[in-house]
Amino acid sequence: MKHSMDFLRGQRHFLRGEYGRSIMEFGGALDSGMDAATIHTPLGLAYFKNANFSEAAAEFSRALDLDPTNDHVLFLRGMALFNNEELERALEDFNDAVRLNPSRGRIFIARSLVFRAMGGKAEAEHDLQSALAIGEVEAELFIREYCLTLPLRGLAMSLFDVDRATWGQALRGGGTDATH
Repeated sequence: MKHSMDFLRGQRHFLRGEYGRSIMEFGGALDSGMDAATIHTPLGLAYFKNANFSEAAAEFSRALDLDPTNDHVLFLRGMALFNNEELERALEDFNDAVRLNPSRGRIFIARSLVFRAMGGKAEAEHDLQSALAIGEVEAELFIREYCLTLPLRGLAMSLFDVDRATWGQALRGGGTDATH
């Protein structure tokens, strides 16, 4: 019972943006015997939001050890690695996530950003077009939620430049819905 209270407090702190406290409570829930499969992803998210990308990636890896086909956790680990400037490893996660679920636009956006950071302009444009075809990603939300470092934020802002980029033209022409 203590572990479920720790978990609930961890969620409450997370929602308030108190990521350090959230990490402590989730850790307490894990230490007191709560099911690890329930804890590793929210704990990884708390580390991610606290800008501790190495620990976030480690927690997402633990979650993937328990469920290796979870495309969302692969995406999250990829974003942690990308924010930590581990481009090749991030690309591997995004490739795996696309193979598991080719209908998530945010995975294509993330992979487009990695390709762009690695100099793969054609691949970046292809993935951007794939994301537009899926139509589930809202640019500002994506940047706010997943691009936490200044270099990645700058890269994403240039990709989503609504005055010049193909992305912006498509948004003005038809728009996309924000889903999370």
